[in-house]
Amino acid sequence: FWLKLALSSLFLDFGPLPHPSLPATMMRFRAVQRLQAFKGCTRSASTVPAPTFGTVKFEKEDVEKVMKELPEFNFYEIKEGSPNPYAGTTLDRSILLDAPKPVLTAPKTEFSKLENGLKVVSIDKQGLTARLGLFVNAGSRFENSSNFGVSDMVSMMGYTSTAHLSHLRTVKTLEQLGSNASSSCKAGREDITYNVDVLREFVPLVVPLMVGNVLFPRLLPWEVKTAQKKVKEGAAALAADPAAMVSELVHKAAFCNNTLGFSTTASERSISYFTPETVRSYMLDHFAPERMVMVGVNVSHEELTKWVSRSFADYNAIPLKKREEVKAVYTGGDVRVEGNTDLCHVAIGFESVPFSQKELATVGVLKTILGGGSATSSIGSGLSSRLATQVVKQNPYVESVSAFNTSYSDSGIFGVYGVAQGNKAGEMCMSIAKSLKSLTSVSKDELSKAKAMLKGQLLRSLDDDAALLQDIGSQIMVSGTYGSPADFAKLVDGVSEAEVASVAKKLLSSRPSVAAYGNTCTVPHYAEMEAAMKA
Repeated sequence: FWLKLALSSLFLDFGPLPHPSLPATMMRFRAVQRLQAFKGCTRSASTVPAPTFGTVKFEKEDVEKVMKELPEFNFYEIKEGSPNPYAGTTLDRSILLDAPKPVLTAPKTEFSKLENGLKVVSIDKQGLTARLGLFVNAGSRFENSSNFGVSDMVSMMGYTSTAHLSHLRTVKTLEQLGSNASSSCKAGREDITYNVDVLREFVPLVVPLMVGNVLFPRLLPWEVKTAQKKVKEGAAALAADPAAMVSELVHKAAFCNNTLGFSTTASERSISYFTPETVRSYMLDHFAPERMVMVGVNVSHEELTKWVSRSFADYNAIPLKKREEVKAVYTGGDVRVEGNTDLCHVAIGFESVPFSQKELATVGVLKTILGGGSATSSIGSGLSSRLATQVVKQNPYVESVSAFNTSYSDSGIFGVYGVAQGNKAGEMCMSIAKSLKSLTSVSKDELSKAKAMLKGQLLRSLDDDAALLQDIGSQIMVSGTYGSPADFAKLVDGVSEAEVASVAKKLLSSRPSVAAYGNTCTVPHYAEMEAAMKA
């Protein structure tokens, strides 16, 4: 495969090209927002049986036979049939002259493990576009004072030169496959994820390209230097996105100066040590295959496993290093940053439960009870939820408000995010505090309605391939297990009024974490917010 890609073109490289992925910071937060309803309610590892992983051994194969299995592909060349058989065809006529009969197969999640420890998980929904994600159990929580921001640096170096493909050939390959706009590398707090969307017949071409990023990146000095400007661009993008900024600030307040409180975005201060050595050292510490999961949606499990195995078979992967597992320490606190906006963006959070806790289903129900709303909410968008009725409808200066829950391997954050006019932010904060405090009392009808809504949200999420990919990858990487939405629905059905009251009291017993951005002139003092939650 590598030989075919390297020799497919006589064009020369003319230096580094722009990163093919979308802006990492913007994509990261939008993904978090889109997946909160799914990931925030992820199945509890303690209640889901561990899957059985089939073992895949590496094999020596004949190169010529392997090459014959690859789909036809040429650099910089898109051939069009001549004459065009579809010329003059209107959209109301099918171009499938001999339409194949569909093979209806119920999707099922399949699991395998390579002999080097890398896990492969897939679910084939028969879709035409395959979504691939390579998850690495690394991220900002594993950084320290000597390399803060290095996870973001790794993401910036994604899809650049590897031992087999230059940056130019990588970019042109993705462009030719129609995947340049959907290819991304995103750094989170507990994972670094390489994503590619491609037509399913081209999966054999994309898998080795993705693996090359973690197996043998070249980290050329001039490419690293070019990527340094993305640090300033990322900081500017974060400042321009108040919602993303508040997400960073509330984590900083909740886990002050430790693990989950470390920012996922590199600061300008980190440019001085943004070097090939820094990035390489971090990858050598954390990028062992035992800490990786390859997830595919709309792809044959046999096909995916075969090409992942071939990508590693002839190479020595990074050996697994023992690392200190520092537990996240929830501190609570207050962080405020003035921003160039008349609005005030506020998040009030409490320590939530980690992935492995049984109470995660109850937390999901509590989040649904709070719900959310906005000044322009329409029917079907949660108009009867507590936040909509107790906050939005009671204050015309509130722009929007919504509950959130983000769980990690050993902790999490549950709370409410709201946006209001700066001079009325204090009123919104007190209304939010009142709604949060009222969670200890839930009626039977309200609980039943919330459980039905939550199950509906989860089951509808199955239609979102991106959400499904992220959910599978996160669960397998953090807990080694995977529970389907149907599994979680059973847990939701078992949530009782007593459990809701008990978990709500547990959440509210922690110190609040308050983050404010924008026009913060009327946001109450932290002591006042803390007292309001206890009154």
